[in-house]
Amino acid sequence: MQEISRRRFPHALLGAILAVALGSVAAVALADPAPAAGDCPVSVPEQAKWLANEFFAQGAYQRAGECYQVAGEYARANEAFVRAVGPRSEATARQMSEQRERARALFHQVQVAFHGEH
Repeated sequence: MQEISRRRFPHALLGAILAVALGSVAAVALADPAPAAGDCPVSVPEQAKWLANEFFAQGAYQRAGECYQVAGEYARANEAFVRAVGPRSEATARQMSEQRERARALFHQVQVAFHGEH
C-alpha cells in the first residue's frame, strides 16, 4: 500500500509542476498588453496626420495607427496596426518557445529527482 502512494505522489507533483509551467506560458502570451487608446499626443487632425506619417516612417506603427485614427485616416490606421502586430507576434512566439523549453527542463529535473536517470 505504501508503494502505491509513493508512485502516485510523484505523478501528482509532476502534474502540479506542469500546470504551473503551462500557466506561466499562458501568462507570457497575455503579458503583451495593447497600448491604451489615444496614444497620439495631438488631437488636431492635420497635426495627427503629419505625426502619424513621421511615426510610420520611423517604424512606430502602433503610435502611427493611433494618430491616423485621430486624423480620420482609417485605412492607413488599419495598415499601421497590421504592421505593428507582426513584431509583437514574433516576440510573443519567441517568449513562449523559451518558456516551453524551461518547462521541459524543469519536468526532466523532477523526473530525474524521483526516478533517477534511465
